Amino acid sequence: MNDHQSLPAFAPRGSFGESLGGTFMEPPSDGFRPANICIRRTSLAGTALLVALAIHPASVRAQSASSPTAVTNVAERVPVMEEIIVRSTRTERFLDELTRSALVFSESDLEKFNQQSTSVQEILGKAVPGFAPPVTEGSAASMTLRGRDPLFLIDGVPIASNTNFSRFLDKFDPLTIGSVEVVYGPTSLYGAGATGGVVQFFTREPSEELEFSVGTQFRAYATGSESRDEDGFSPKVNASVSGRLGERWSVYAFASYEDINGVFSAEDELVTGRSAFAEDTTLFGKLRFDISESQSITAIINSTTLESSDRQFELGGTLNSDGATVATEADIVFSYADPPTNEFLYAALDYKHEDLFGGSLNVLAYYSDSEFLNPGSDIRPQISAGIFPAEWPGLWQTGRINEEEGLRLSFVRDFGERLNVAVGADYNTVDSESLLPISTEEGFDETRFFDAVRQAEQTAPFTLDALGLFMEASYDLTERLTLTGGLRWDRFDYEVVGPYEVVFFFPPFSLPGERPGGEGDANGDSYNVGIAYEVSDAATVYSNFSQGFAIPSLGFIGNNVDPGVEISDSSLVDPVITDSFEIGVRGNFRSLSYAAAVYYTESEFETTVSIASDTGLNNRTRAPVEIWGTELTAAWNVSERFGIDGSLTYVEGDVDPNDDGNTLALSTQDVPPLKLSLNPRYQFTDKWSVFGQLFYVAERDDGFEDGTDPRPSEDYFLLDLGTTYQLDLGSAGSGLLNLQVLNALNEDYIPAGEITFIPGRVRPGPGRSITLSYQHTF
Repeated sequence: MNDHQSLPAFAPRGSFGESLGGTFMEPPSDGFRPANICIRRTSLAGTALLVALAIHPASVRAQSASSPTAVTNVAERVPVMEEIIVRSTRTERFLDELTRSALVFSESDLEKFNQQSTSVQEILGKAVPGFAPPVTEGSAASMTLRGRDPLFLIDGVPIASNTNFSRFLDKFDPLTIGSVEVVYGPTSLYGAGATGGVVQFFTREPSEELEFSVGTQFRAYATGSESRDEDGFSPKVNASVSGRLGERWSVYAFASYEDINGVFSAEDELVTGRSAFAEDTTLFGKLRFDISESQSITAIINSTTLESSDRQFELGGTLNSDGATVATEADIVFSYADPPTNEFLYAALDYKHEDLFGGSLNVLAYYSDSEFLNPGSDIRPQISAGIFPAEWPGLWQTGRINEEEGLRLSFVRDFGERLNVAVGADYNTVDSESLLPISTEEGFDETRFFDAVRQAEQTAPFTLDALGLFMEASYDLTERLTLTGGLRWDRFDYEVVGPYEVVFFFPPFSLPGERPGGEGDANGDSYNVGIAYEVSDAATVYSNFSQGFAIPSLGFIGNNVDPGVEISDSSLVDPVITDSFEIGVRGNFRSLSYAAAVYYTESEFETTVSIASDTGLNNRTRAPVEIWGTELTAAWNVSERFGIDGSLTYVEGDVDPNDDGNTLALSTQDVPPLKLSLNPRYQFTDKWSVFGQLFYVAERDDGFEDGTDPRPSEDYFLLDLGTTYQLDLGSAGSGLLNLQVLNALNEDYIPAGEITFIPGRVRPGPGRSITLSYQHTF
């Protein structure tokens, strides 16, 4: 929920400038024409209407990266819209010129949603059309975009490349993010991992003047008597400094601490996850040096650590009437030879030259190091019941170490007023190792000690070197007609480090035994072409064909190779080539803004998931896959103070497991159910607003009927409410007070993505919670 625009709108011809958090940026002087603009945006808190989508240039004063966002009259924002620049295209193109679907979330969008959630996954799941709905765990493998894996970036730094471990996504504080961009579908601008699109987070920029900000947030569950104790209360504090230090230096530094307690279901049952009952600490810094008016170099570093508290719960938990897992506190505290940990570090050095040979150069060098190790698991009851193979270990922990470094280079130049060309190269190297400490059963029931006497791997360890070269061009054939095209060449060199043993094998898909590993390479071309035509001042239509080229997840594929077979001798490691077709329209008519897109994607040798109905365990296979869907968004400015917007997402797909024409519905881990969001908003004054979100997820039983899901997904409806008030304290600064009530009707439900999890690890959705936050800037 929030109080800003989530949908497309047009600006009159000749009005331009970018509004990100209220700060206007003049567009590049060469090659980018002011035009009738279509801006498509989705409100990150899922709220209403056109607030913060755009503001008339004469009525806006610049705000810093950490300032609270002013509440402004809805009607003032509708008639005139700024042009929004999309940086994830690596050419800084205006959004109306793109020949594909894209979303831009400004800082003001993010600030509202951050008042109610500290989970990036929840933000994306509720706000982004085509993105899977959020799950309770916050680390689901079902985080897909249009049914495929997107590439996640922070300031150009990839997050957990080639691992399919989405839990790294929640290991940075969303309060450090200044904007988010979503570019749908494969593209020549990014290679490996971007078959579903690109989701890029841009961290906040230093403000022009030195300022300080402090904030606090309190979340409490209100589902019953149990939630009112300390387990249902989670406080968070943060502080930041931003501004210039002299003529050339500027800084943005941020620190936060959150004491995370439990999640309560609507039935007042305590739910635990990997991040529950832990202390989350984030330290972030950005230091920029302006070498000249056209050159700058920026250093960025982020460190996030999640430390488990002393509170511990039974490994299996208790199943409620819905078959979901709720928490049972352990009588004896567990101890570990290898204690659970969760750390995420990334650092980057970004050089920009905006006037080099008539164009602009960007060079980014980065390093990231991610490591987590989960608390212990005890599956001996399932082994005894014959659900899991008797050869499996009964006591173990899972985790992963992922280390990556890389270099991104791009050069963009205009040739005349119509042609814009971008060329560049990407290189990265990844070392990834899964962790599987296995403990002995003797004495565990008495001592509750995980001795980790055996070190194994859950998936195959690997190294991957990737090199990509690209060229992208955009040509304005007329003022209303834009053509784009791009080419990319990728090469992957990999080694699956052996010998390794597959501990968790899935008969008949995989068998026990040692694999020797192996090495190999793959290379290929991909391309995209598109067209955008401004039919009238009220509508722009676009269409594109795009192709993706990626290598499958080496860790998971390595587990499916037969014992004794080198992975390089298996076709399972062949690249994934994805073809995507899309057509869309966006525009506005008077006070109504709208956008619609339909798409179809196919791949002949996709990595997909099938889930056993008896165990809930998933197996990754290679087979032909088709995915199709539609996204609709609309916003209506009903009156000067009242507005409503909404979005509808429908995704479906099937897999041909035997490549014989007999298809099955894709698992809900790949394809989420239909998703609908309606977001009304009313402004009482310029400083006080109330807003809400009606969030509906439909049932989906296609995968269950075809045997690719262990159970059907039932529909659920969530109502969120909130209010925001801005305080102007004169010389003492300004503040933003926010009150949110999530799941106000206390709906009892199981999130769609949770139904694909292992039995005993399916968690009910969060019940009613109240979040009160205040951010003060001075």
